[in-house]
Amino acid sequence: MKTFSATYRDFVRFDVKPNEDAFLISKKLPIFAVADGVTQSHYKNGRYALPYGAKLAAKIFCKSTVKYLEKSYSHILENVRIKNIIKESFDLANQKIRELNVKHGLVDKRMDYLQHDWFDTVGVTAVLVKNTLHYGFVGDCGLAIFNKNNKKIFQTKDMVAPAIKRFEKMYSGHAKFSFDKRTFIVRHDFRNNPDKTGYGSFTGEEHVRCYYAFGAKKLQKGDMVVLYSDGMVNLLKDGEFIKILRLRDKTKLTNFVMQKAKENSKKYGDDRTFALAVV
Repeated sequence: MKTFSATYRDFVRFDVKPNEDAFLISKKLPIFAVADGVTQSHYKNGRYALPYGAKLAAKIFCKSTVKYLEKSYSHILENVRIKNIIKESFDLANQKIRELNVKHGLVDKRMDYLQHDWFDTVGVTAVLVKNTLHYGFVGDCGLAIFNKNNKKIFQTKDMVAPAIKRFEKMYSGHAKFSFDKRTFIVRHDFRNNPDKTGYGSFTGEEHVRCYYAFGAKKLQKGDMVVLYSDGMVNLLKDGEFIKILRLRDKTKLTNFVMQKAKENSKKYGDDRTFALAVV
């Protein structure tokens, strides 16, 4: 198995916002994770609010899930409750993110869902067992599989976009909403809503469990598995980009990614992160 990974900072915003994506590939086992920390709002003076919380949450997700799956791999090899083991790794990551929020005083009574909001992240984790890839995800991080001819044969579904569409359908005047009003409604009413009509994010809240998604796919020799943050979605539609990914040439990759961001920063310029494996 050959692996490759990279991350690129937001090409659009040049304030103090760091790259809030994270990734981790196990050095011992075929286990992978990618996470996308959710950007905090800005203070009224324009300064980016609490700039490192989202990044910390993303790192916690990756480290917690990968380490837990490493520890549990002997059970996974026996094909014992693999889905449950991934679920337990998600529960652990969510608990650690809860502890992060408590440590920073972000408890319910301070919530305004704007300048004071949960440090949170979405993420995807996968583990390869023999010729089967088992995965779990929450939010708009995802996983795609390309065959040896670079044809996409599978991709997870974004669970955030449908929630936003439901928001827009429910609020016919949403186009006139201020940024703060829109953000408040989405975070307060849709994020981790237990009725499952919203979307999930690892905030430390228990109802994120309503949005855990799992699956398994058998792989063939030459298949390429790509775990990604949402900033990669449009790039993954580009055949030339897929060819470069398979080459695992970092210089060619960086040149291509940066050129696309220059051409259309809105479409290609967000934080972009992936971790891949070719079997």
